[in-house]
Amino acid sequence: MQIFMQELIDNQYIELDESISFDDIEDSNIKKLSNVHVKGYVKYNILEQIELDLRVYGTMWLNDSITLKEIPYDFDFKIDEIITEDDDYYANFFKNNKNILDIKEILWENIVLEVPISFTKEENTTLKGNGWELNGDTKNIKGGE
Repeated sequence: MQIFMQELIDNQYIELDESISFDDIEDSNIKKLSNVHVKGYVKYNILEQIELDLRVYGTMWLNDSITLKEIPYDFDFKIDEIITEDDDYYANFFKNNKNILDIKEILWENIVLEVPISFTKEENTTLKGNGWELNGDTKNIKGGE
């Protein structure tokens, strides 16, 4: 999702209400993304800064922490950031001599931050192993002391 800087400067802001796809997901626990939607605006302010005020929501598919099955996890978060063109961190998001701002990379970084450490949809799961059993909230140790 690219924002042309000249268009942003001319109009002072660009309103976004779009679906976006992430086809090449790498180096994360996310298996796939679906129904990702971005709504809000990108504004060029009087201080020559770029303001992002965006709401991002959708569904990420993760491995269940217990069963390892792929399950959906809904996310919904806001991005409120100010970008200055001379900031070294944000320089990675500009292309073609700072004429284009690629906010898809900013969205991806924020989506990755929403991935929970562990996640399960299973309730009252009974786990068993060799000489042990975990049943709900009760820990039962069978065999051995």
